[in-house]
Amino acid sequence: MIDTKHDWTPDFLSACPKLFAPITSVAALLTAAHRTHWPTLTDYQTLLDHYGQAPHTASGAAIRFVAQGARPSSLADHYEPRIFLRGEVQTRTDNWHDLFQVLIWTLFPQTKLILNALHYHAAHQRHQIDLANTRRTPLENALTLFDECGAMILSSDPALLQLIRDFRWKELFWHRRRDVQTQLRCIVFGHALYEKALTPYPGMTAQALLFDVDEQRITAPIDEQIALSDALARQFLDDRQHTLTPRRLQPFPLLGMPGWTVDNHEASYYDDTRHFRPGRTLKP
Repeated sequence: MIDTKHDWTPDFLSACPKLFAPITSVAALLTAAHRTHWPTLTDYQTLLDHYGQAPHTASGAAIRFVAQGARPSSLADHYEPRIFLRGEVQTRTDNWHDLFQVLIWTLFPQTKLILNALHYHAAHQRHQIDLANTRRTPLENALTLFDECGAMILSSDPALLQLIRDFRWKELFWHRRRDVQTQLRCIVFGHALYEKALTPYPGMTAQALLFDVDEQRITAPIDEQIALSDALARQFLDDRQHTLTPRRLQPFPLLGMPGWTVDNHEASYYDDTRHFRPGRTLKP
């Protein structure tokens, strides 16, 4: 557990190692070089350019991490439009939330770019109808929810995915525990979830997209699973047959995953309704 009120802590990955697995290799590049102080914007940009894929927005602008600007005076100066039009990701230094944002841009560029494009076009359409309308649409709310708290669940057993849709948590995590360990992967995407994982708490929940994949994908190295998750999420979000709303995202209690907390090695853990709540079902 990390005290996020204090300064830079280079050993933050130890707070929840299995949850942090997708970002471990790239985060280690920052922590190895910065044992006593926070990375700078230049460090973040170097990480993206050297480790990542030098992503460009749909408008052709190269992604750059820049200091947070003044209060926006037009649509083009708002957070998502500024990324779309100029490639400028406003980033605070000495800030956990934005550090994880940088790591996600580096590891999941396809998903970040399609989320940004969808955000921009939705906001642009809303402003064309009414310049004074600042109320976000259900699509914009869903995009934000997934961006902040999303995860991709990969499984080679469709029955496990159905247990998730049906909120049958004890059956999933306890009675089929070995199957979850061998046939299901949870790839955390949302940067806000990583910030929350610095101090894990009961009921910490991802908003997930579920994907049925073959067994070979499940046993692949983590970097291949990240690339697959990035491609699958981008394809899903870019498919006009899928109208994303908050209800299209599947709640998933992260600390139910075997070994993601030292507390979940007993069956009684899965009777705790703070973690495992009943809910509405999500159709495939």
